[in-house]
Amino acid sequence: MTKGVSGPEGLSALGADYAADLTLTTAVCVIGTGVGGAVLASELAEAGLRVVMLEKGGHYTRRDFNQREADMMPLLYADGGARTTRDGGIVLLHGESVGGGTTVNWGICFDPPADVLKVWGDRHGVDGIGFDVLKPYLGKVRHILNVQRIRAEEVNRNNRLLLSGARALGWHADTFEHNRTGCLQSGFCMLGCAYDRKQGMGITYVPRALHFGARLLPRAEVTGFVNEGNRVVGAAGVLTNSKNGRQFRLRVQAQAFVVAAGAIGTPALLRGAGIWDTGNQLGQNLCIHPTTALLALFDEAVRGHEGIHYSAYCGEFHDQGIVLEGMFAYPGLLGSALFRSGAEAQRILTRYNDAAIAIVLLHDDGRGSVMPGSDGRPVIDYVVSAGDQAKLRQGMKSLARLYFAAGASEVLIPHLEPVMLRSVQELDRIDTLSLRPNDLALFSAHQMGTAAMGADVDGSATDSDGRLHGWQNLYVCDGSLFPSSIGVNPQITIATLATRMGDRLTRILKGQTNGRA
Repeated sequence: MTKGVSGPEGLSALGADYAADLTLTTAVCVIGTGVGGAVLASELAEAGLRVVMLEKGGHYTRRDFNQREADMMPLLYADGGARTTRDGGIVLLHGESVGGGTTVNWGICFDPPADVLKVWGDRHGVDGIGFDVLKPYLGKVRHILNVQRIRAEEVNRNNRLLLSGARALGWHADTFEHNRTGCLQSGFCMLGCAYDRKQGMGITYVPRALHFGARLLPRAEVTGFVNEGNRVVGAAGVLTNSKNGRQFRLRVQAQAFVVAAGAIGTPALLRGAGIWDTGNQLGQNLCIHPTTALLALFDEAVRGHEGIHYSAYCGEFHDQGIVLEGMFAYPGLLGSALFRSGAEAQRILTRYNDAAIAIVLLHDDGRGSVMPGSDGRPVIDYVVSAGDQAKLRQGMKSLARLYFAAGASEVLIPHLEPVMLRSVQELDRIDTLSLRPNDLALFSAHQMGTAAMGADVDGSATDSDGRLHGWQNLYVCDGSLFPSSIGVNPQITIATLATRMGDRLTRILKGQTNGRA
C-alpha cells in the first residue's frame, strides 16, 4: 500500500484493485475513518506507531462529487440517507465513506461545552475531561482544521433572515465557526465539497495519518473478531474491489483495536460479533439531538440554496436545551420532509426561491438503543421523551416567532396535520399538535452515547481511556463515547477526545503507563 501520501487526490487509487486475500500485522487497527478514527490514527502514527485504518465505505475525492442528490446520497450516506429508527419516525443521517460524516456535514465547529464536560466528570466519573485539561488537544484540532468564524459577507440571505429576526426580538444570535478554507459558497457541503474547501477528514487527518506512515484500506468491512479470553488478537473482514466488485478475505493482527464506526455502527459491529461490555451497556444510552425544520415564505426572493447553507444560529434558548440553526435543503430532501402532496405541495415547491429554512435542534434528555438485527444491520430504537417533546414545541414556537419578526408571510410546520401559520397569534396551534412517532418530520445528524465512558461498569460501556469494560485492548473512539448529548454540533468535541485518546493510548502502548493493551 502507498505510504507518504500528502493530499487527498493521492488516495484515490487505494483499494481500487484488491486482487487477493490480505493479512496484515500492525500495532493499532482503527476501524472507521470519521472524526474519531481519522484523528486518532493520525495521532498514533505521528507518535511513531504502526497503524492500519479500515473503512467500510469507499474513498471519494472532489472529482466524484457531482453535486447531484440522486448520485451522492447513495454514495456517501449509510443506507443512502434513508436510515431510520425502527418505527420510521426519525431519519438518521450519517456518512459512510473515507472521512465519515465530515465528508457530508456542514463544517460547523463548537468547542466542547465546558458545562457538559463538568457533568461527565462529576456525574459519570470520567477523569481528565475538564475543559482546561482538554485545551491543548482542542488547540491542536482547531489549528489542523483551520477553524474560523464565518464572516458577515459570507452569510446568505436565508441565514441573514434568521439573524435579523432574532435581533428584532432582542435574542442572542451569531454566525458559526466552521472548518472551511476560502469557501466558494457553492452550497453543496452535504453532497461532498467539490472544491476541497471544507476541511473534512478526507483532506486533513486521513492524509496526515498516511504522511506519518499509516495505511488505509477503503471498502474494507470488518465482520468479526478473534479473541483469546478478554484480549482481541485479530479482526476478520471482507475487501471489495471497487472496479469489479470481487471480494477477498481480510485478516488484521494488532496490539490494540479501536472501533470508530460511529454511534450507530460501533455497537452494531461489536454486538454483532458477539462482543459486549461488563455491564452490558454497549448499544444503550443513544442520544441523537432530535431535530425538526420549519419553512418560512417571504414576499421577496430568499434564494436560500445559494451560498453557505448553514452559517448562523440563535442561541437564546441554549440553556433550555434548544438551539435554532439556519440551514437549507435541496429539492429532493425538502420535498420528502414537507408532509404535503398535491396542490399544496406544488404551491410550496414552486416558491422554493422565496423560502427560508431553519432547524430546531435539541439537547435531548431521552435515550434510545442500537442493536444488530438478525441480518446484522443496526436496529435503532428511539422515541422522543415527554420532556423533549416540550422542548420541541417551545423551539418551533420560538422559531416561528423569529420568522414573523423577520417579515415572513407564512410559516410551515412539517406535520401530518395541515399546519401553515400566518401570524404570531396562531403560535398556540403548535401546543395542540400530536407528536406521536411519524406525525412530525424529525431527523438526526448527530448520534452519540452508545459506548458511554464512565467509572461505573454497570452504568457505562467504556472507561476514561475509551477501553471497553472487561477487555484488555479493545477501544472505542467516536461520538459513542459521550455519556450524554452535548447540545451542539459535535465534530470538534469528538476530534478533541480523539486527540486526548491518542496521547493516552500512545503512552499505554509504549509501556509508559499501567494500561493493559
